[in-house]
Amino acid sequence: MKKTISLVIMLLCFGFAADAMWLSARWEGTVQVGKEQQTLKFNINEARDGSIDAYISAINGKGTNIPCEASRLPGYYQIEIKIPSMNACFTGTVIDSDCIEGTFLQNGKEQPLKLLCTDYDSGEVVMHIRPQKPKPLLLIDTLGNKKTIEQEWKGDFAFREVKFGHDDVTLAGTLYYPCGNCPVAILVSGSGTQDRNGEMFGTKPYESIASYLLSRGVGVLCYDDRGAGESSPLKGNETTFDFAKDAQSAFDFLMNYEGINHSRIGYCAHSEGGQIAFINAANDPRVAFVISLAGPAVKGRDVMVKQNLSMLDMVGMPYTQAQVEEIEGIFDDIVNIADTTALQESLRKRFAASTLQRYTPELIEQSVELMTSPWYMTFVRFDPKPYLEKINCQVLALNGEWDFQVDAEQTFNALKANVKNVMCELLPEHNHMFQQCASKLESLNYATQGEISGTTRARILDFVKGVYTKKQ
Repeated sequence: MKKTISLVIMLLCFGFAADAMWLSARWEGTVQVGKEQQTLKFNINEARDGSIDAYISAINGKGTNIPCEASRLPGYYQIEIKIPSMNACFTGTVIDSDCIEGTFLQNGKEQPLKLLCTDYDSGEVVMHIRPQKPKPLLLIDTLGNKKTIEQEWKGDFAFREVKFGHDDVTLAGTLYYPCGNCPVAILVSGSGTQDRNGEMFGTKPYESIASYLLSRGVGVLCYDDRGAGESSPLKGNETTFDFAKDAQSAFDFLMNYEGINHSRIGYCAHSEGGQIAFINAANDPRVAFVISLAGPAVKGRDVMVKQNLSMLDMVGMPYTQAQVEEIEGIFDDIVNIADTTALQESLRKRFAASTLQRYTPELIEQSVELMTSPWYMTFVRFDPKPYLEKINCQVLALNGEWDFQVDAEQTFNALKANVKNVMCELLPEHNHMFQQCASKLESLNYATQGEISGTTRARILDFVKGVYTKKQ
């Protein structure tokens, strides 16, 4: 959500249980043995029951078959690889799907060792697909169009520019699909108008997620929001439920798309998009998974109160209990006053009497206009609990430690209380845009914190892979 008003210096807005890291891959790292450096190549295969087979396939490029004893250690992403014949042991932490960092102990001597993934193979899909001319496929979209189209190729991966929609709304997007038996994630944006890449603050987080998942065997559908790119224009009275229909039409489009595994389609959704995914997963049992990136899980009123207080805490601004009640009163009015004209008048009086900030007449009117729009009132009044209770698919919820817009503790408590199959993970030093930041204060400046973090992308991948390794 990028629509903002000023209440103090706060933003009244948002922007935008998992399996362990899937380790099956070939890994490579270099250690010092005496005066010589040795490059070790490990083959690791993790079975569905959690057992791990590992061996050293090469040392300095020379083929070997040295057996290892590998296992996970207590802790979220810890692995131990013992090599009895070398009197050695590697203990490492999985940083992301491409890197394990730790310590190599041999004959009592410790040294750092970083293992890098050289060939990712989950046992389900092939990571790289060689370019070739594929067969034409029949496209049947939700607009009722039927036609045979040729597959286009971009590098090693197939992609198609697609259109779908519902009623009088047409949405345009890109479908990236690496092979015929892969899961597909529909990327759903947070509030505000965003294109299919999620471009904002000089970054393209959805493009970053899509390229990462594609290179590891997961399909992705990205689409332009209403009012962006090639999609229909905004009408101005849309609410979260209208945008949920848009996301549902993306899901229905994939369900009618030949060549896709229709049992493996789910949502990867940011901020308000997380609410949209919750709504659609509750209403449609065909949804295979939900990945919520800071998706609010409590009443909108409670989200906004906490957001404003968190912002004050983030910038070190002290506040009184009376000021807490002042903030609560604004959002209680939105919930409790049904008549829009009466609500507008009440908000004008509250802003004029505010002890948190001096409101000019112009700022009062801007704030009142935003906070009495159909979208804003719907969001503040929305209670996701009835939807969360109906979700049966697996859910991964990721939240940043330094996210002042959607509080992690508030969100996780609600999800754990109401969702049957949920895994919640707090990402240290991450903000609402899932950028890893140098400091809490810097985390507020989305424009300077770079792209979505590798840790975030890796957790998304591991979850999608894990959902299906469990089912098979």
